Amino acid sequence: MKRILVPIDFSKESMNALNAAHSLAAHTDSNVLLLHIVEDPNIETMKISGETHYDPMDNLYVKLLLDKTTERLEAIVNDPKNSDLNISYKIEIGNPYSSISENIASHDASLIVMGSSGASGLQEILVGSVADKAVRHAICPVIVVKGECSLTEVKHIVFATDLQNDQSQIVGDLKELQAFYDAKLHIIKVYNSEWTTADDVQQRLKAFVSEYDIPNNSTVAKNSEDLAEAILDYASDIDAGMIAIGTHDRHGLLHLIASHVSKNVLNHSSRPIWTKAIR
Repeated sequence: MKRILVPIDFSKESMNALNAAHSLAAHTDSNVLLLHIVEDPNIETMKISGETHYDPMDNLYVKLLLDKTTERLEAIVNDPKNSDLNISYKIEIGNPYSSISENIASHDASLIVMGSSGASGLQEILVGSVADKAVRHAICPVIVVKGECSLTEVKHIVFATDLQNDQSQIVGDLKELQAFYDAKLHIIKVYNSEWTTADDVQQRLKAFVSEYDIPNNSTVAKNSEDLAEAILDYASDIDAGMIAIGTHDRHGLLHLIASHVSKNVLNHSSRPIWTKAIR
């Protein structure tokens, strides 16, 4: 692990992410890059109108905001509690909600650690969380944290899988995560089909473990109408330190169907979520 990228907006959630990344970076000798997006709504307006001559630096408000943001980021970088880190920052100008995923995907990071308060109600249905958008565009694994936590002590990881062939895209990274923590991997498949039995699913899970040579594991088949809730309940039952799940990088109707479970887990879990986009 070389670089941990932490999107930061100075909220409690993003500071929790920085603290979590700090604990991980200190154990892996990784550097930390803080990324802050300075919001300039005029950029989106120019895109819509088709104008290309707008320069954000001509905006006095943006200049003042950049100065204040630089001051706050310098304070974090120079904070004595971060003296053991190789930490730097970068400021980009845009619309945080619509462009944060594109911005973080463009940086050479081994891991992204970001905070999220989740999304709920109408907001979740219509747009989801910024974290959900980010993890679908990132080319490296992402860990999303909701509260204060350390990422150095994880003994049990719940991996929720649909057992499709595309899971092969994330198994390598997942095994590296398991090896890093020397953790037990609890592989769960939640099903709700009357044509499938627990024994059938268990056989498929065992075949999955054998195909990818996954060590130190347990397999769990659960029948439930609410797939996300079943995953979260199981993680709670075994007091897992982390939940791992693939996120489909899809759009339109396919995205709404395929990513529904991963998005719900991401939005409603109080535990750290490790995820990687499946393309």
